[in-house]
Amino acid sequence: MKNLCKPLLIFIFLIPLVSCKQNQEKPPTEVKEEVLTAPKQIISLEEAESLYENYKNRRAAFIEKMESENQKDENPFEPTQFISFEIEVLENYLKYVKQEAKNGGTEADSIRIYLGNYGNTSRRYPNKNTVFLLPTAQVDGAYGGIFIDAEGKAKLVRDWIASQQGDNSKEGREKSEASFIPKTNAAPVLQGGTSLTLNRGNGGPPPKTDF
Repeated sequence: MKNLCKPLLIFIFLIPLVSCKQNQEKPPTEVKEEVLTAPKQIISLEEAESLYENYKNRRAAFIEKMESENQKDENPFEPTQFISFEIEVLENYLKYVKQEAKNGGTEADSIRIYLGNYGNTSRRYPNKNTVFLLPTAQVDGAYGGIFIDAEGKAKLVRDWIASQQGDNSKEGREKSEASFIPKTNAAPVLQGGTSLTLNRGNGGPPPKTDF
């Protein structure tokens, strides 16, 4: 009986070691990444080049001529023809917008890209064109660009503009739909609220190797 017990005890002792070794040697399960299909809004390089050339000839050329006439120095004015944002910035921005909109009681479903101009007050980009991004959503039965007020609720930007202009009537709000920036001398503030508008991209004439 003793002769049988000793090998049996050794066998029982080795089972966990063998099992552990097998687990270590087992290759990890490969996680397959989702294969995405191309968005239907993607355009060809030929169409992109056509859009670029149209803007350069029909817009940028006139901007360059007008601004060059107003230059205080002799340096040529180069119109902005692109704005870039890092992909990580855009990804984080979209996640942040969805989070804040949800917490504010709505769901952001699109992003508007507004065209803007820095004017002559910017030292870094004097009179340069730019873009800024604004999320839109349904709020209280109306649809438009949103921000988060001091109480954490999603509100329409047009209502904020109307309040800055001192007109909270329905007619005043409708007029403000066509205007993003308040027509007021005082600097507008959100009074504790949160803007969801993104700017500060990098812009300039396109690299010579593109288009």
